[in-house]
This record gives sequence, structure tokens and C-alpha cells, in this order.
Amino acid sequence: MRFRGLSNVLAIALMAILTACSGKFEPFSFVHCTDTQIGFMDNSEGYSHSDSLFNNAITAVNALAPEVIVITGDLVDNIDDPLQNSIFEKRVAEFKSQVYLLPGNHDYNKQWTEQIRDDYVALRGYDRFSFIKKGCAFIGIDTNCIKENAEAAEAEQFSWLESELRKSRKAKYTFLFLHCPIFKKDIGEADDYENFPTEKREKYISLLKEYGVDAVLAGHTHKDYETEYEGIRLVAANPICNALGHGRPGFNVVRVEKEGFEIEFHPTTD
Repeated sequence: MRFRGLSNVLAIALMAILTACSGKFEPFSFVHCTDTQIGFMDNSEGYSHSDSLFNNAITAVNALAPEVIVITGDLVDNIDDPLQNSIFEKRVAEFKSQVYLLPGNHDYNKQWTEQIRDDYVALRGYDRFSFIKKGCAFIGIDTNCIKENAEAAEAEQFSWLESELRKSRKAKYTFLFLHCPIFKKDIGEADDYENFPTEKREKYISLLKEYGVDAVLAGHTHKDYETEYEGIRLVAANPICNALGHGRPGFNVVRVEKEGFEIEFHPTTD
């Protein structure tokens, strides 16, 4: 098909729009995993235990051949430990699918400053992402500035998030990824280490409702939680590394169909 009288850039853009509109939706799957956290609860030589847990997950994920993989933070336990970072970099390169990363609080050494954020970006390449895959929107944000009340950084990121959500209005499904859950069970639950401050929850939920976000996929808790609030599915996943409480090591597979999507937990063995 040719578009006479149009510039090459405009013609390519128009072709992409027509293809997207006319193309038949094809089911696909992606993997959400979190808290690989090399070194967490691992005093063995060479962090062999957490390395083994990550390796087992990689083998299982690669066998599934997902469209994309998202890891929502706490990639290592101590960002200043060269060995932990080298193990993570080696292992993550073994995934056969495209991988997207987000920072957790341990990736910032449990505090937020501009310099620490910039150091993380220099190491990993970015601290947020937004892309369309198979007609679905995938957006990831950094919750460190939210939890640590870095007001200017949070305001800038919130504006960016709203802009990306606006661009994604026509996506079939929109998935938001973050490290710390907005809340675990109830929007009115007490403030703690594992959720957003109370005064910030409605702000984010209102934005997600306005732009039709379908699911919020988080980590941080080292155990799984799942709830739904006003049409938004909120899931805090089990960790790749050592679990806490009722948690189990493993990852979630999200199977996206025309009629909806399902989230299935895949445990991994020690």
C-alpha cells in the first residue's frame, strides 16, 4: 500500500495505525517477577542460595517463552556490593525474552536522593518505562520517591505517568508496574512499610481509574496479596528470592486473552 503525497515519516505512521486497527488480536503471555534480591537472607559463600533461586526461576521462565518479562525491584539486597550486582547482571542476561526492570528500596539502599537515583539509572539504564506490546500498555514507575516523600521527584513522575496513561487510552489492557504496593488488602488499611502513605493512595487510584488501568502489579512484600478496587486488580507477587510469612518463591504468568487476562502463580523450588 502506498500513500501518495505524504512524507515517509507520516506514511509509515499511518501504515502502523491502519495495521494496528485492522490486525486481529493474538493472545499472549508475559511474566511478572519481583525481588530477585541477590543476597537477601543469604550468608552463604558467593550468595549461592539466592543465586540458585534466581537460576531456577530463569530456567522455568525461559521454558514458557513469554512475550516480555518485568522485574519489579529489589534486584539485589545491597546495591553497593559488586558481587551481588555481578550475579544479577549475569543471571538477568540469561533470560531469552525482553526484560524490563524497576528499582526497589534496596536498589537505592533504602533511601532516596537525586544522586542515588542518578547512580541507579547509570547502573541499570532507566528508573521507569512505558511501551505498547500486542496492543497492551505496560507502564512502570519508581515508588522510592513516593515512599520517601521526595516531593519534586514524585510530582515530575506523576505528571509523566499521567501523560503516558493518556497516550495509552486506546490500549486493550493497561498494566501498571511498581515495587511497593499502593495497598495490600484495603485502601483504608493502616500505613506500614508495605504500602503507600494513606494520603497518597486515593491520588494514584483516582488517576488509574480515570485512564482505565486494568491491573497494578507490585512486589516488595515477599509474600502474595491480591485484591480488587473499583475495577482495578491489585497484585503483590511472591518473590523470586527468599519468601516471608505465607509467601513462596516463584513468579506470576499473566495470560492475556481477548476476553480478559488471568494471573497464574508458578512456584519455583529451592
